[in-house]
Amino acid sequence: MIRTPVKSAAVLVGMAILCASAWTPLFAQESATARVPLAVRIIPRAGVLSPDAYLYEQYANFSGDGPVEWTDGTLGRALVLGVGVEVGRPGGAVLLRGEFLRSFGGWLSVARSIVVARQIFDPPYVETTWLDVPAAVTMGSLHLIIPTRLTFRRAQPYVLAGVAGKRYGFGDPTTANEVGAILPSSGVTWGGDVGAGLTVPVLGFTLDVQGRDAISRYWGKTEHDIVFSTGLMWRIR
Repeated sequence: MIRTPVKSAAVLVGMAILCASAWTPLFAQESATARVPLAVRIIPRAGVLSPDAYLYEQYANFSGDGPVEWTDGTLGRALVLGVGVEVGRPGGAVLLRGEFLRSFGGWLSVARSIVVARQIFDPPYVETTWLDVPAAVTMGSLHLIIPTRLTFRRAQPYVLAGVAGKRYGFGDPTTANEVGAILPSSGVTWGGDVGAGLTVPVLGFTLDVQGRDAISRYWGKTEHDIVFSTGLMWRIR
């Protein structure tokens, strides 16, 4: 099992709140001019992480002096939970939002393959051994939220863009690695987020439905981790 990165969560959420506080004077100045109070919202969020097809592909032997041997890993879908803080002037052109998300119940399917020779007149075939590795993805992000001018029955679409830090964490395989498969390494990478969402007023709260692509580089490959989530925001100020 993978331990929940509590310290990382606290740091990222703290950074989001500090960033929100740092932007407060700027928004407050605009609010004073427009005579509209500054709004701060908390957004608990839940959804699904749909990772990129392959996390990595590594060759142990590709020199031609022996059997070709390689390992690749594929991340499966997982539940994501998290929280966000949004600061901005109601009706303003731009909002600032910091968020922390973590996946739960995720797995990495590791496939170790080797080309096995047959008899002299028979073609070779690929022999594959599968391993399951517990996996968790932790993401902290800072976004600019830009509401559009389009509305539909009180629903307000928006687009988002920002920067994000992402940590891939892995546990031990559920079965012994007796075939020399190349196992993934835990690590942190940085990248950007792009996406869109829709906010809808519901019983005094605001429902926030969102889809975004967390883009980064990991193990020499560009990763596109798609997050579909729903948040329920309420104003604390």
